[in-house]
Amino acid sequence: MITKEFLDDVCYITQHDHARVSLDLFLMISEDITQGLEASEELKYAIRNHDCGWIEYDTAPKVDENGKVHTFQNMKISLQDELWMKSITSSVIPYSSLLIAEHFKSLSDNSVSRENKNNFSQICDSYIAKNYSKLIDDIDDKKFKIELEFLKFTDLLSLILCREREVAKNLIPSIKSLDGKTYDVNIKKIDDSIYKFPSGFLKSKQNMIEIPYKMLPKDLILTPKKLKDEFRQSRTKYRRIGLSS
Repeated sequence: MITKEFLDDVCYITQHDHARVSLDLFLMISEDITQGLEASEELKYAIRNHDCGWIEYDTAPKVDENGKVHTFQNMKISLQDELWMKSITSSVIPYSSLLIAEHFKSLSDNSVSRENKNNFSQICDSYIAKNYSKLIDDIDDKKFKIELEFLKFTDLLSLILCREREVAKNLIPSIKSLDGKTYDVNIKKIDDSIYKFPSGFLKSKQNMIEIPYKMLPKDLILTPKKLKDEFRQSRTKYRRIGLSS
């Protein structure tokens, strides 16, 4: 679950909905940059479904004994590992599974909170070696690495937009196309719910993306059972975010 506070309410966005936003963003990028990757069903599937392991868990918000909502950032490492692996194993396209696996391995290996208590990469590598050893031998490493970077890029960007955060300097990495060109992606929040991208980075100069969420009063966190019931009964709303290029 991804959360965003708004006055006396909390907006809840499921991980799988956030992944849908990731794909929407990918499809908006100029074809001069993606260079045919938009035709890769394996990459699009990985972007859209990289958090599918969270679907069942995100049927309602979970709250700890201190009244704090469990999000993908503050949950127990063991549970996060379980849901990451579920996303990997749930993928119906083997190549997409590998992309998703490498994405989560990168997140795990670069997590400060996981230092000295992290064996996710070993668990993941063991699963991959057992199930996808032949596929790994046939992979085009250059293309795979570029596709992986697009998965990471759209995932990060979707997270920023879902939470409507300011974009810190150097937060967004540069990205490479298949022909080796490097694109610096300096994104700025220029107004409430409006973000500015580099000229020519997106297919269109003006774009609109919709963030699906459910919004509930913040004080419901004090009564977890009622919070879950209200969340299940609440209708999904949509927040429109403008993207200019």
